[in-house]
Amino acid sequence: MARRARSSVLSTFFVAAAMCLATQWALLPSGSAFVQPRGQKAADVAPAVGALAALTASLPAEAYSFKGPLTGSEVCTQKPLFYIIAPACDPIFLVSPIYLAPILIVFWGTIITVIQLLIPATQPDEDLR
Repeated sequence: MARRARSSVLSTFFVAAAMCLATQWALLPSGSAFVQPRGQKAADVAPAVGALAALTASLPAEAYSFKGPLTGSEVCTQKPLFYIIAPACDPIFLVSPIYLAPILIVFWGTIITVIQLLIPATQPDEDLR
């Protein structure tokens, strides 16, 4: 009995696969191939896109014309001190995570501390300790 059920399921599967194959062949337009021939192109744009991407990366630094409060001063030429005050000499250094991360930590830390001090609901519950 199990052999009969198995063979009917298997034959149903093969009939369905044959019908799908016949339908595919019937709907396939004549003269088409697996790999289509390439059409004629006026010009290949890949090198132009690569060059444009390389130029785009440098545009923000070229367009940047802001002056910092210490730009051109003697303090900005002394190297040990310059590493600490670089964003004040040239604000383009604010893009660097080395200078921006501590500034953001201090800024948001101050904001969060003020909010926690002004709104008592943000304080932890003493009963839960």
